[in-house]
Amino acid sequence: MSTRLILKPYSVNGVGIRLLDYIRVSADTYECTRWLTLFFVPVLPLGTLLIKPGTVEGVGTSMQYNFQYLGKRPTRWKRVLRLYGFTLLAALPITAFALLEKPGSDNPNMSVALVVLSVLWAVGVLWYAQRGTHEVYHAPATQSMPTGGAGPRKAA
Repeated sequence: MSTRLILKPYSVNGVGIRLLDYIRVSADTYECTRWLTLFFVPVLPLGTLLIKPGTVEGVGTSMQYNFQYLGKRPTRWKRVLRLYGFTLLAALPITAFALLEKPGSDNPNMSVALVVLSVLWAVGVLWYAQRGTHEVYHAPATQSMPTGGAGPRKAA
């Protein structure tokens, strides 16, 4: 009997289903949590999987992760709460700014600077929380260029 995965991981611009929070189980297998994400922000955990990573390929603005699905694992709620904590930490400065900012501020340049710094903070925290994903996968083998045909055209 073959195991089948419903809702395979696929995202465009961080919107979709992604595998996050990899934990090495053995030399070539990992346990990871499948998340519903919105603009790279983890929103809802969909379960934990045991996988054997394969290749990763970038197509346009999306990433395609190829892996062998080995089975389900019980969800580690401590790891889920850890990722939610990072998400809260990322949202904290922009939320505090939105709550404390008064309309008609005397210094709009300072407001813009604080918003930009808050967004950079959020991107940095989310990047830190999701780091290590690309080290798990390897790049696909390169294919040789086809031979024959016309070479590049020369300018007239």
